[in-house]
Amino acid sequence: MAMMLRGAARLVRRLRVFQMAPAGSRGYCDPSVIPAGGAVPTIPGAYCESVQVVLGSNKDEATMGFETGRLARLTNGAVLASLGDSRVMCAAVAAREPDGADNFLPLTVDYRERASSHGKIPVAFNRREGAPRDREVLAMRVLDRTVRPLFPKEYQTNTSIEVIVLATDGCQDPAVLAVNGASAALSISSIPWNGPVGAVRVSVVDGAIVLNPSDADIEASEFTLFYAGNEHRTLMIEAAAMKPAGVPEAVVAAALTAAHEAVALLIPPQHRLTAAMGKPKIVLPEPTPDVAALKSKILEVSGAKYLALYKEEIQSKSARGKAMADLRKATGEELAAQGLEFSQSDLDGATLWAESRVMRDLIFDEGVRIDGRALRQVRQLAASVKVMPVVHGSSLFERGNTQALSTVAIGSLKDAQRLDAPVGPTSKRLMLHYTFPSFSVNEPPRRGKGGVSRREVGHGALAEKSLACMLPDADTWPFAVRISAETMESNGSSSMAAVCGGSLALMDAGVPIKDHVGAISVGLVMDEDKNTGEVSRYELLSDLMGLEDVLGDMDFKIAGTRGGITGIQLDCKPAGIPLAILIEALSVSSASRQLVIDAMEAAIPTFRSQEDISPTQPHFANRKIDRTNVGKLIGPSGKNIKGIEETTGCKVSIQEPQPGVPGDVTVGIYGPDKKSLDAALKLVDCFSVVLERGRTYTGKVAEVLSFGWVIQLEPSGDRGLLHCTEYSHGPERIETSDYLPMGEELQVKVLDVDGGGKIKLSRKALLPVPEGTLPRPRTPLGGGMRRGSSAGTGTSPPGTATFGGFKRNEDGTLKRPLEREKPEK
Repeated sequence: MAMMLRGAARLVRRLRVFQMAPAGSRGYCDPSVIPAGGAVPTIPGAYCESVQVVLGSNKDEATMGFETGRLARLTNGAVLASLGDSRVMCAAVAAREPDGADNFLPLTVDYRERASSHGKIPVAFNRREGAPRDREVLAMRVLDRTVRPLFPKEYQTNTSIEVIVLATDGCQDPAVLAVNGASAALSISSIPWNGPVGAVRVSVVDGAIVLNPSDADIEASEFTLFYAGNEHRTLMIEAAAMKPAGVPEAVVAAALTAAHEAVALLIPPQHRLTAAMGKPKIVLPEPTPDVAALKSKILEVSGAKYLALYKEEIQSKSARGKAMADLRKATGEELAAQGLEFSQSDLDGATLWAESRVMRDLIFDEGVRIDGRALRQVRQLAASVKVMPVVHGSSLFERGNTQALSTVAIGSLKDAQRLDAPVGPTSKRLMLHYTFPSFSVNEPPRRGKGGVSRREVGHGALAEKSLACMLPDADTWPFAVRISAETMESNGSSSMAAVCGGSLALMDAGVPIKDHVGAISVGLVMDEDKNTGEVSRYELLSDLMGLEDVLGDMDFKIAGTRGGITGIQLDCKPAGIPLAILIEALSVSSASRQLVIDAMEAAIPTFRSQEDISPTQPHFANRKIDRTNVGKLIGPSGKNIKGIEETTGCKVSIQEPQPGVPGDVTVGIYGPDKKSLDAALKLVDCFSVVLERGRTYTGKVAEVLSFGWVIQLEPSGDRGLLHCTEYSHGPERIETSDYLPMGEELQVKVLDVDGGGKIKLSRKALLPVPEGTLPRPRTPLGGGMRRGSSAGTGTSPPGTATFGGFKRNEDGTLKRPLEREKPEK
């Protein structure tokens, strides 16, 4: 009995554990926590703020919403951002305690697009998303560059921002929504951050500014940019021209202005969301007087030494770096000898500040830079082409201690990269892969480093989009191109050197780009008023070098032709750059870019013609053929085009005009050498021959039928029917298998080509008509002779043959056994 009572008691306790939770706690926030008002959220129980935005050239209105309080409630801050039917989850998380990082914010940004967000299952073997694709890596970099400058300098806690694209309607790039959502998540979180910011995409279509363009708008545009900033300053820019020759600086300035005005509208709803749902911010310790005193002491002890070192105008990056390292060590030892106590982290931060301060004063007061250049002076330039054997095109571009060795490989359209993304194009013909080996900065490789770094992906994408608009369209030039940009030395703006080297290598390979694309980076040093935050003085620097990038405020990379801009990327260290300064930098870049293009044109002024390329080097050519001959060129199951490629070693690609657009089809042939190309061209030309009525062609028997033969004509490869009645003159019956076996070669005449492409051939039209030849009798419909005929009666005259063509006796009767007569060929 006692045991039964104890068992019942245990059962009661277990049942209590599984009792239903109160209704207000079943995954829903306490209603008292969610304030009244706001917009309608996606998830019931969340608080939402929203704003109306205009989409594309149609100017459709849509709602951009930011909701919180329902999902990911354990994070420091989480927001579900929405636009139309797109949903992006953004979460911000920080460690409880600083991890002791030295003068560096350990910020991790992750952006992932789920395949299910646009209705697909991943194609990987395990049917899961794998490593981030380049598109996702680029979105991570954009988000990092937008939010990082707004963290307080004193904040050094391990922080992460994670973004998951849960649904996308394909109308707008979810990466733009991700930046806005991450800004809202940081704003409502407890993480110290001086936001919010807004992000928008802007296109220039037929000279008009289009906000939040669709894929169709972008494809038709001259210029498209991705812009992020706040009410007062710009934080991030990614931009690319869509048309050859780029766009003028004035057009870019107008697009930047429109984008800046548009992002200002996205900030008020984030402020309202923060006011309603924001968490108290983590309080940061005030900078200690010891750190400020340490900065002043370093400037007092070593300021003159740094100034003297800068005025030595050392041109070698490695030599200058060693001299500065020695001076840093000596400064630390001298301060320690004076009895000052400090951590290594404080010493490194204060020393970096002092080095920057001395550099800025030298620039502001004397207009001279660390290496002795004037503010708008470009380093020594050098360019050469055809530096590598075997490859299709190659170049070496040098600017000071920055070197880029570029090579080009040309392939068919089948070599184009296929893209799988919720928005944007489905493939790309130009691929630029940028590499940054550690030896380029005289360092050993990092342990565990493998694969392509995010930096390499980002720099390669910038160089690629700066050159992509120059590539002729596939209808004109149906080929794919890969550029490999290898950084040999780096002292600033290696990505801009990759642009220049890529342009040179393309022309060396004979790719028909109309103009060179030059690129330069513009730097900035500016002082700000401590009380108002306004810029008190600034200077723009042409051709930014490595140390100026480290100690300065901005790296504004701009690529373009002589006539306009083709690519832009902005990185900044302070909490944004005034837009007016950036617009001024566009003209500064233009002047410097002309000098760069001068050096490039001295190496190769225009793309190399095929006649200038050695016969042993790769060659390519185009052929225009009629649409009706495309199927003939391809052949059944691709037999003909595969045969051309296997026989000649060339690659053949076919580019048809858009449906409904008149015009011929472009066939691109790429060969490993001129001999192979000529052989492939000859074969392609054969398949493009248009047959003419009444003309004689040579052909071979491709198929034997009961009523004739299928003849494959040369050189076109067309197939036509030679009916047995068109074999020869006379009334005799023809047994097809007895006269023309498979593979037999003969001359035929084209009698007719009907609208469906059926070809009627004749052999007898080429033979003289024998005297006395009667017209060939025709068998009446229904088969056989009519009743009452003399067939088989043996009444035919001796020595003649009936319609059946059987041998006869002298009296005219049929010989037994029956034997057919063979007419003379």
